[in-house]
This record gives sequence, C-alpha cells and structure tokens, in this order.
Amino acid sequence: MKLRARLMVLSMLTVALIVTVLFALHLDSATRNWLDSALERSNGAGHEIQRDIVARISDAPVSAPAETLDEAEKIKETKKAWTQVVATDQSLADAMVEQAARPAASIVEINIIGEDGHVVSSSIPSRVGQAAPHREDLEEVRDSGFFGRLKAIVKSRNDYEIRVPLGMMNAPAQTRPVFQIQVLVSSILLWDKVKPELLSTAYVSLFALLAAAGLAGISAHLALLPLRRIGRAVDTLAIGKPLGLSLPPAEEGEDREVAAIEYKLGLIGEQMEGARRDADQIRSFGKLARSVAHEIKNPLNAISLRLETLRMRIAPEVPEAENDIDLVSKEVQRLDRVVRTFLDLNRPMELEVGSFDAGELASSVMETMRPVAQQANVQLSVEKPGAALLVEADRGLLQQGLINVVSNAIQAIAGAGSHGRVQIAVSSQNNNCSIAVTDNGPGMPENVQERIFEPYFTTKASGSGVGLAVTRRALELHGGDIRVKSSPGEGTTMVLSFPVRARSRV
Repeated sequence: MKLRARLMVLSMLTVALIVTVLFALHLDSATRNWLDSALERSNGAGHEIQRDIVARISDAPVSAPAETLDEAEKIKETKKAWTQVVATDQSLADAMVEQAARPAASIVEINIIGEDGHVVSSSIPSRVGQAAPHREDLEEVRDSGFFGRLKAIVKSRNDYEIRVPLGMMNAPAQTRPVFQIQVLVSSILLWDKVKPELLSTAYVSLFALLAAAGLAGISAHLALLPLRRIGRAVDTLAIGKPLGLSLPPAEEGEDREVAAIEYKLGLIGEQMEGARRDADQIRSFGKLARSVAHEIKNPLNAISLRLETLRMRIAPEVPEAENDIDLVSKEVQRLDRVVRTFLDLNRPMELEVGSFDAGELASSVMETMRPVAQQANVQLSVEKPGAALLVEADRGLLQQGLINVVSNAIQAIAGAGSHGRVQIAVSSQNNNCSIAVTDNGPGMPENVQERIFEPYFTTKASGSGVGLAVTRRALELHGGDIRVKSSPGEGTTMVLSFPVRARSRV
C-alpha cells in the first residue's frame, strides 16, 4: 500500500472511530431520554387511573359490611364491593382507553389487575377476566446499560410494563395491593419515535465521514509534497547531477527543515561528485599503469636476458665491466618488481591455503629485510609466542604483505635521517592472529592515515602507492584487516589481523 493510501486510511479510521463513539454516545443519551420520557408518561397515566379508581370507589353507593362480621370478613366484603365498582364502571374503562389513545405516550394497553392476578377492567374489553400478561419492567430496561437499552429499542418487538399498586387505607392487615394498574408500552412505537432522530444523526455522521475522506486526501497530498521534493532531489543525485549548494528559500507555509534537508543533499551530491571524479581518475590511472606495465615487462625480460649474455661474453675479457653490468641488472630487476607490483594490484588473487607457524613467518620476513634495514641503520626485532602459533592461510600473500609494511617502516625512518628500530610482535586472541609492526619513525598525520591504503597514494617521491593496497587486499581475502595507529613524532603501529583458519572472501 502506498504511503498516501496509508495516510488516508489512518485518517479515515481515526475519524470513523471518533464519529462512531460520538454516534454511540448520542444514541445512548437519546435512547435513555426517550425511555425516561416513556416511563414518566406511563407512570403519569397509571397514577391518573389510580386517582380515578379512588374517586369512583368514593362516589359509589357501597353498603357497609355487617357489624356481626369480624375484621377479616369486613375487609373481604369491602374488597369485593370495590372490585364490583371497578368492573362495572364504564367511565373508568373509557378513561383507560383515552389514556392508551394518546400517541405521545406509546401506551398500547392499560389493565386493572385484581388480587388474584386476573384483569378486572381494561382498555381492551376482551382482556377482562383473563390472567394479566407479564412483561419486562420498563424501568429495568432503562437501567440495563447501553447495549441493553439499544437492544430493547432497536431489536426487541416486545411490550414493556409499569405497575402502579393500589391498597386499602386504614387496613394494616392488608399486605398486598387490592389492585395493580398495569400500563403496557410498545417498543415498536418507541422505535418509531427514535428512528427519525437516529436517521438524522446517521446522515450527519455519514457526511462527516465523506468530508473526512476528502480532507484526508488533501492532507495526505500536502503532507507528501515535501517528500516528493526530497525524492526528486535523491533522483537527481542518483543520475549523477549536482543539486547545488545554495539553500533555497522556504515557500510560504513550508517547513524550513525540508529546505535544510535539500541543502544537505546538495552537499552530499557535491561530495559524491568529487568522489566520482577521484574514482574516475584512479581508474584511468590504473588502466594507464596496467597498459604501461604490460608494455614495459616484455622489453625488461629481453634486456635481462641480453645482460646475462653480455656478462658471459665480456666479463672474462673485461673484468672491470662486471660492476657496471651488475648495476644495470639490479636496476632492471628493481624496475621489474615495480611492474609486477602494478600488475599484482589489478590481477585476481586466489588463496593457496597451507599450515605454517605465524612466528616463523615473522622471523623469515625479518631475515629477508635485515640487509635493507642495516643499510638504513634500522634495528629489527621479533617478539613471538613461546609455542608455535599455527595458522591456515596463504603464506606467500601474507609474507609479501608483511614485507610491504616492514619496508615502509624502514623507509620512513631512513627518510627522516635518523637511527631507529622496527619491532614485529606476533600474538593471538579469539581465534585471530595479529602481527603488529611498530616503528619509532616520524609518524603520520591523520589526513595521511585516512588514505594510505588507497591504490597509488604515496607520500614518497619514488613510491608507487601500491604496497599497502596490496597488503590490505591480501588480508581481506583471508577475512581479516589491517589497522594503523600513528601520531606525528611518535612513530607508527600497523596491525595485520586475520583468522587462524582463513575464511576467504573471494
């Protein structure tokens, strides 16, 4: 799902939740109000009938019970007389019909129930003499909570009742009411009154949702405008075009942060462009170097062969020419090493893994470099573990890499015109072998440290800038790395680290 769609859906869901909650609260409030109103009208109708019964009984010519009867018999005779009055008074029945006919009350039936549970008088004549119907109490429905009230009004098709009791005055022995006025309220009639207001509320809610959908679409569009600008800036960087470094003025109503991000992207673009130019130059130089190296290698081989032939022919007859021939031969060999170094940097390497002692490797490199070190007045030393540190790696690649590091250290000390020392320390930790080469030379500034492993970078007038790049590549092929720690005037330490068992990254 697209970001704009997600924003719209999130906004719609939020608004829908708010509208639903508000609609439910309004529905509950309205339902409770309607039930309160129905309960008030039903109670009013019941009490009005109650007053009518009392008035009819008071006005009726009821003969007093005989004095010979005991109290219970007198009460019984009185209740019988009252029941006769209620049952035969047509005006009372008409009053109940009138109350039930009022549309605002939602009353469908009014019954006067005697002590035996049978209807004595009713707004529906056919009810008289029958057992009174039992319905759920309207007050309990009102107090049943939101879902109970909603179910009673919307889903239920039952009638609900309220009962108004009528007992005997001045008769402590009478514990039950003589009559009960039962008022039946229709849930259907209540729903008919509730429905119009609910429909209007539903229409308003629907309109709110539609308006929210429109506003969500507009809001998502406006919210994504800055992201589109940033996206266009990133696309421009991706195809290699510069963005420029000027900070564009923020448009009215636009966040300043967006313009700042574009500015920073512009800075990154300039840096990427500079890095791209440097990479192109390096690639061009590397290609040129490989071409020159290939062109030089074959003539060098021919010169080397001719020198040996010349040595065999001339040396016996002109012994003093031997030194000149040796000098030329050494220079040819040095030039051949330079050519091979350029070619090695760009030639695919494959590991030839074997088992050997890392300490013995360090000693071998020290002995190889000792003549060069003595000529530069540099002392070499080796520190290695007491027991053999066996590793599984490409000895040739690691040896050449270590020679490159030691050679650089010797040259740095010799270039400073001072006597110095170079120490090779071999150690192991966490299944890794570390070979640290430390010198007391002039050290390196931070800007040089950041670039010494780049191909063709060098600070020496006669250097190729290839040795350390080859060393790092050899270590990376073993799953290791090389780190440098140096400060101007405090010497340099380079640590070659690789797994005891090579994990090739070829």
